[in-house]
Amino acid sequence: MTPTSRRRLRLCAATAVAMLATLAPITAASATTTDTTAPKISATSYKQWLSPSDMKWRGAFWSATPAYTWSSSDNVGVASHEVQTWIGSGTGSRLGTSTWSSIAKYAKTYSGTRRSLHTEIGEGEQACQRVRATDAAGNRSAWSGWRCTYAPFGEETVDGAWDPTAFSFKLRNTGAANDRVSTLKVKATGVRIKVATGPSRGAARVSIGSTHLGTISAASKKPGSKYVTFRKPSSLSGWIQVRTTSKSSKSFLVTGLWAIRSTTGLSSAKVGYLATSGGSEADNVPAPVTSSDKTSPRITRFGFTPVWPTKRAQNGMYRAVATWAATDNVKVTGYLYQEKYASGGTSLFANSTRYTTSTSLTERPDYLGDTTCLRVRARDAAGNVSPWSGWRCSTAPITVLGGNWASGGFPEIAGEPWVYAAVSPRTSDQTTDRYAAKALRLKVRTGPTRGKVSIYVGGVRFGTINTYARTNGSRWVVLRHDREARGRIRVVAVTKKAYVGSVYLMKDTAKAVRRDIG
Repeated sequence: MTPTSRRRLRLCAATAVAMLATLAPITAASATTTDTTAPKISATSYKQWLSPSDMKWRGAFWSATPAYTWSSSDNVGVASHEVQTWIGSGTGSRLGTSTWSSIAKYAKTYSGTRRSLHTEIGEGEQACQRVRATDAAGNRSAWSGWRCTYAPFGEETVDGAWDPTAFSFKLRNTGAANDRVSTLKVKATGVRIKVATGPSRGAARVSIGSTHLGTISAASKKPGSKYVTFRKPSSLSGWIQVRTTSKSSKSFLVTGLWAIRSTTGLSSAKVGYLATSGGSEADNVPAPVTSSDKTSPRITRFGFTPVWPTKRAQNGMYRAVATWAATDNVKVTGYLYQEKYASGGTSLFANSTRYTTSTSLTERPDYLGDTTCLRVRARDAAGNVSPWSGWRCSTAPITVLGGNWASGGFPEIAGEPWVYAAVSPRTSDQTTDRYAAKALRLKVRTGPTRGKVSIYVGGVRFGTINTYARTNGSRWVVLRHDREARGRIRVVAVTKKAYVGSVYLMKDTAKAVRRDIG
């Protein structure tokens, strides 16, 4: 190549580089910023009426995890989905006196490839969900319409005196004023009821509180079943009651019962978002300030006082105070806390995250056998958060004078009442209510005339305690089992007489937290 040719080649190359430099680089960011087309939600699906066979026993409560599914599309692809969930249950109970739970109005974000979500719903509850899609440019679809699913009532939320199975309720006209179904008051617009039909079946009136919904006749020539739905234009409050009206020879068998709650307020539902790495709602968390601070706070102290309450407040409830402290390189500005709560015979566990600037919280455990557990994490103004503390719990006792032991009369020793059991003549005692426990903490009376006593929860023997001692006194004993059992607590003497005082129920709290499985 001649020198002239080489100069011409260098000139062409330089010209080409200059021309390329004048062109704006095409990047993913600039390409997506021109996209103004919003995604679309094309279809959603949710099983409306869960059947008793959908409900599974979780060791402490019945629940189901139905699938909420959706389809979406976008011109360049969906980047993420948000699903908002409301659970129809009241504070502290699965039935409740409020239309919608204030701790379940959250939204959670999932990947763009996600097309389904399984959310746990307990017996007697109603869950509603809706979804919207977002693309990479930040364009959002409109929210889909709400889809709702309803779970049937079961043994935890109905009067169990006449349960042939967990979700079937058999009634006969025994002259009683009525047969009440729900053990707690509900707030609902109506009920959906499935009954067995046949020549031996009778009729019954259905009510919520004092409002009569309608009468069902289950008589037919051949055995079968049918569904009946009663609804009112506004919500009613009270116990669900089913009153048989036929002769005592005619039975009325309910094989499925659902409460129908109003969904009129859902269209304007405020969206709260789940706290990052907490997994739950915290609506009132302040926005982080712009800061170079990257140091997370640290929880230095956390616990309940008392862990084992013995005294009641004037309203008959037990109370425990949770306190905590934390440190930070700048300043701790607030705390996130999560609670899980279980009543004596069932597990009513919340999954909310709440925000507070306080370093203490007066909490349940309310009534006999109840348990409250908390955990906390600290947060600074820049939004840095500490790891979650461990769960700490407080449990209320089943007191001897609580009126829940079958004998009704109790011997008093050293100013304290005790449950009594002996071998000869054979005597034992049991609670009138059913409870759930994986471990028991109980107080026994000791002395030279005392013997061995076995403690049962339902049909499960938790252990045998030797209460013999050379001198009279008392001591605390903890009995543990490898699984949570449910039933009446029984005190059965094995050798000589034995006395049992307050009993604390320790739940399987690791299993019983209600979680969004998705």
